[in-house]
Amino acid sequence: MAQNVSAPRSFDPLKAALLMPKDLGSEFSLRGYRTEGLLNPAFAHSKACGKASKRIAVIYRTKISTALERKERWEGISEYIVSGPSGETSALERAARSMVRHCREITVKTDGSKDIIRKLSISRLGDSTYGVKFRSGFPDSNLERDSELAAGMMVAIDVVIIRVKSTLIVLEHDGNVGEFDPALTKTAAETAVTRLQEIRRRVGKDH
Repeated sequence: MAQNVSAPRSFDPLKAALLMPKDLGSEFSLRGYRTEGLLNPAFAHSKACGKASKRIAVIYRTKISTALERKERWEGISEYIVSGPSGETSALERAARSMVRHCREITVKTDGSKDIIRKLSISRLGDSTYGVKFRSGFPDSNLERDSELAAGMMVAIDVVIIRVKSTLIVLEHDGNVGEFDPALTKTAAETAVTRLQEIRRRVGKDH
């Protein structure tokens, strides 16, 4: 039987909750690839950090994901959303809490580069919020400073994990070669949670 292409598609609340370019401003558009920052080898430098980040990285398999880019810049946002039984969401949240605890003071330095992972300070969103930041640059770079990007910083990724009831959002804000606005992490995270909460209200979901 031929498919009726005119039939309305079923509404997927999680897909509807994903960030759209217009949510962040006219300078944003869709991007053709997503980052997977938690798979960076620096996270495996510590066994405990690697174990925790690997447990969260399963969210990269979700079909509910998107990526946006700031036009004319090497900067973007990747978003992943997963929802399921409270036990599964709680397990991912425990992994996020463990990741922040074990990945907050990692420095990997070679003759040609330096990578750091630190705890990301971000206000609580949803029911719980966790964050880490990854910075990579030249060996003598001061990668700790975000207010004014240090010379020699080549890659920056902020990872924010937010739980809203039985739903988990993983948001990654990435930038390259100094094109990274730290304030965008908070803006994108707040907007992502607002979109999800609005969609949940529309479908009457309270768990």
